[in-house]
Amino acid sequence: MSKVDAIRWFVGRQARNTRALLAEGIRLFPPLAGATLDVDDVRVVREALARRDDWAEGSTTARFEEEFSRWNGSRHAAAFLGGRVALSACVYALGLRPGDEVILPGYTCVVVANAFRFAGVVPVFADIELETYGLDAGSAARRITPRTRALLLHHLYGLVCRDYEALLDLARRHGLPVIEDCAQATGAVWQGEKVGNRGEMGFYSFEESKVMTTILGGMAVTGDDRLAARLREYQERAPTPAPERVESILRTALLDYYQLKHPKRWFFGDVAHLLHGKQRIVSTSQEEEQGTRPADYGQRMPSPIAALGRNQLAKVDRYNELRRQAALRWDRWCDEGGYRRPVVLEGSVPVFLRYPVMVSPEMKRDLSWAESSLGVSPGVWFTSPLHPAPSVVDDCPNADEAVRRCVNFPCLPGGT
Repeated sequence: MSKVDAIRWFVGRQARNTRALLAEGIRLFPPLAGATLDVDDVRVVREALARRDDWAEGSTTARFEEEFSRWNGSRHAAAFLGGRVALSACVYALGLRPGDEVILPGYTCVVVANAFRFAGVVPVFADIELETYGLDAGSAARRITPRTRALLLHHLYGLVCRDYEALLDLARRHGLPVIEDCAQATGAVWQGEKVGNRGEMGFYSFEESKVMTTILGGMAVTGDDRLAARLREYQERAPTPAPERVESILRTALLDYYQLKHPKRWFFGDVAHLLHGKQRIVSTSQEEEQGTRPADYGQRMPSPIAALGRNQLAKVDRYNELRRQAALRWDRWCDEGGYRRPVVLEGSVPVFLRYPVMVSPEMKRDLSWAESSLGVSPGVWFTSPLHPAPSVVDDCPNADEAVRRCVNFPCLPGGT
């Protein structure tokens, strides 16, 4: 875009916004991404952009791993440039081989399945239950074969999965290691312990729509010294992202704050787009949606991204409490409208990344009812069994039902 075209674009956008302000005001919906980014994060990002010579040092990443490990109650933690990369590190650490099978929910993100497929491991999909949208233990049991080598369970939407104990018991009886997918549940607690620590391995995502964000980022954890050594081996072999990629991640953090979180984002979001828009990255590339391993897959987390992670970690407990308070609104809405609440297990403390509700298929297709009557724009996780890629999984009727009917409400305010 030339300078003249950029000026015309900006003037046109602001003229439209001004008309909206004069007529009826601009409705700013609570964001579904970048919701934990604040002015202090902007300062961290700007400082990192100003100190590029420090990007190669590794002590900041090591401190982030130590702080996350201590906060999470995990013996070992290793940081990567994505939750999917952290999962790939778990696959490596467990020694899963081409042709091995792993059982996982048939209602997940395509990048979860890809982490196994890229290693030649065969994902076998089992159905979910519709109380917490977690893996159904009965369905998982029916999928076990002599080739099964691991089981992956997830804690979706920030809820502790209903069959947590049953799945752990099933895996123990069959001698299968458990990987806990905590990508949407960083900080959720079961029986006084944070999720991710009951299985052999756990992983977390810090993607822009998650509980805390570094735009791209993730962590793998384990309590087993041997598996930890394998994690470190994978991490040491992982390449460091190119400076251009690091800069794009940092500038995307600025874009997310000014476009999605700033209280005057109708103005500052457009300014940010002019300054940084060309460098915005997407979390899931077209290659990944198609099942192709991207060239930049499998990277470690560099220091400037870890610095943002440390800042986010320092306030994650406060934000998770805000989410739990916001969920009370959606509890009341469900009760008043006759919708079923998601189940919060006795003995669990959820984080409510989103508040999932089953509505009619028509309501999921057209979300204008929520925007007009509730002042929110709901999320549509998941639009397919392996979101966001068009996909079909066999014999998973509950997953299919959730794809048709589940929407999820934001659980954080829109910016202050």
